[in-house]
Amino acid sequence: MRATFKTGVILGGLAVVGTIAYQQYQQRKTEAEDLAHRPSVDAKQDPQEVGLTQLDSIQRADWQANGFPQTHAELERLEQEEDQ
Repeated sequence: MRATFKTGVILGGLAVVGTIAYQQYQQRKTEAEDLAHRPSVDAKQDPQEVGLTQLDSIQRADWQANGFPQTHAELERLEQEEDQ
C-alpha cells in the first residue's frame, strides 16, 4: 500500500508540474501573437514607427542596435562602398 501511495503522489506531482508548464507556454504564445497585432507604442513619437506592430518595432530596434541596413537603397550603397 505504501508503494502505490508513493506512486500516486509522484504521478500527481508530475501532472501538476506538467499542467503549470503547459499553461505558461500557452500564455507566452498568446503574448507573442498579441505583439504581432498591436500597433507600436512609439508611433506617436517616431514617424518611422507609424504602421508598425510592436513586434516589428522590436525587430527594427534590434536591427538598428546591430547596425543592419534599413532599406534596399542603403544596402546597395553599402555594397558599392565595399566594392571600391
